[in-house]
Amino acid sequence: MDVAKKNWAFSGRELVGNLPTTGKGVGVVVLDQGFDTTHPDLKNRVAAEVGAGPEDIFNQDAVGHGTHVLGIVGGDGTSSQGKLRGVAPEARLIPMKMNLDQNASWQDLSNGFARSVYWAVQNKDEFNIRVINCSFLLPMVELTDPATGVANLVDPLSHAIQMATKAGITVVAGVGNFGDQMQIMTPAGNPEVISVGALDINGTPNDPGDDKVAEFSSRGRSISGEIKPDLVAPGVHIMSTNAPGCQLEQSNINQLKRAVLASKGPLSAVQALAQKQVANGRLSADVLHLPEAELRARLQESIEIQAFAGKGGEHPAYLAQNGSSMASPFVAGVVANMLEANPNLSPAQVKQILLDTAEPVLYSPPEAQGRGAIQAQKAVAEAMRLAQGA
Repeated sequence: MDVAKKNWAFSGRELVGNLPTTGKGVGVVVLDQGFDTTHPDLKNRVAAEVGAGPEDIFNQDAVGHGTHVLGIVGGDGTSSQGKLRGVAPEARLIPMKMNLDQNASWQDLSNGFARSVYWAVQNKDEFNIRVINCSFLLPMVELTDPATGVANLVDPLSHAIQMATKAGITVVAGVGNFGDQMQIMTPAGNPEVISVGALDINGTPNDPGDDKVAEFSSRGRSISGEIKPDLVAPGVHIMSTNAPGCQLEQSNINQLKRAVLASKGPLSAVQALAQKQVANGRLSADVLHLPEAELRARLQESIEIQAFAGKGGEHPAYLAQNGSSMASPFVAGVVANMLEANPNLSPAQVKQILLDTAEPVLYSPPEAQGRGAIQAQKAVAEAMRLAQGA
């Protein structure tokens, strides 16, 4: 398998280790704006494709986000001879398209979410749907009480989330990639949701001593006053399925070009690129006064190139990505494994097991990590123990 990378990267299944379960038969709905389910790692795992409209197709994904997230949950590793698999490679994947256009009204966005959840609840038994993954954030809504004239923030997704949990479906959501810059939005901010931040394992999956919460991972108070996230999961350099020609792939190609320019390009172009890196905060202004060799070296270090692996025609079969969007499906996959081990667990029990078995991230602030880093093997073992005691 061809691998070209500047940074380390791991797939979901590599990071959970030797679990006795694979999520077999557990239905996981992944909500996103697009999917390419023709990917060899996904096409045999998909139990149903649900579009937001009759014109929706599932053979291309312009952005690549949904395809990547879906593979973290349950890609089966076909393109890598089984090496690069999702966390729950025998789960029943249900990609479901949602309108996530930032220019859409909150009514359209919340109605789309509600319709998606309603479909999941109505079809729960047919597909054994037990998990919904939400690797996106939607804004809160400010509504004015007509009686008092007081404006309050309202979670427009709360009713749909309650509908899901009452039906026995666990909802998992990423907290976002805004550091401490803003309040935690919905669905991650909802108290019934398992909200997930991004953990950086620093390239050493067997050594938690150097783990840290990613700086970009959001942390803060939700609308209900709770500190979020609830826990953190691997969300840095996560290798998963690539949608050929997507924006994520093209962005990585552009980064490769910038790295080549930094190394071999004319000095004037290198200086211009360095100024851009200073402007976007990736370099300090002092680099502009460095000797040429040192300037080129510092510039190359500031350009993050994600790992890619395998071949899918002219495109890589896999690409690594960062974000709480990657951490959330990691947890969703672990939940699928837990529910294979013990189908009787309620969403509240699933969440409590994950919180009770999580371990603190030693050198990261408490408010950034919740109860700590997910421990997949301990969570599945506890689910099994409870099943045996039932």
